[in-house]
Amino acid sequence: MSRKFFLTPVHLVPALLLIFTLAGCGSVPPAPADNFYRLQTPAASATNLSVAVEIRRVQADSLYAERPIVYSEAGNLRQLRQYHYHLWLYPPAQMLRDALRSQLPTPATASGKTVTLDARIVAFDRVVSGSNSSAQAALEVTVTSGNQTLIEKRYQAEQASSDATLTAFVVAMEGALGRIYAEVARDMAEKAAR
Repeated sequence: MSRKFFLTPVHLVPALLLIFTLAGCGSVPPAPADNFYRLQTPAASATNLSVAVEIRRVQADSLYAERPIVYSEAGNLRQLRQYHYHLWLYPPAQMLRDALRSQLPTPATASGKTVTLDARIVAFDRVVSGSNSSAQAALEVTVTSGNQTLIEKRYQAEQASSDATLTAFVVAMEGALGRIYAEVARDMAEKAAR
């Protein structure tokens, strides 16, 4: 005599759970790809400096020391966030140090007096306002010659992005930083040459 097998509710529930679990395994979307951004080296400043500049240290604290791009909403500038999949190619302090070195005469390329520059990043973020955004940068810069402080100043600039993409934000950041570099070079030409 053959025995017939019927699915009872006791057998049906685990079977359905197994089927739905296995079906769900194949529908997991892939993880988003990481996107990396780098700053283009700006053209050398037209300011003529009669001194050599040793870039001793560019430091960044907290979120600005990390590679994820930092942003805030225009209506809530006190709250900073990081993008999960949009990262700087290098930490911001390293990118700014390299850019400053390309902008200012180094001891190997200039003759005469040498001054020392230290900087700290105090803003390096994207400000989002609806479908618009801007790049906001600020550096605290100290320039010394021996024991004398020649410059101790906060430089800041903001540049609107041409569109809502992160690439446009990076181009805007290059523009904001270019204005800061030019202002630092002008101040150094005025004060360090004395």
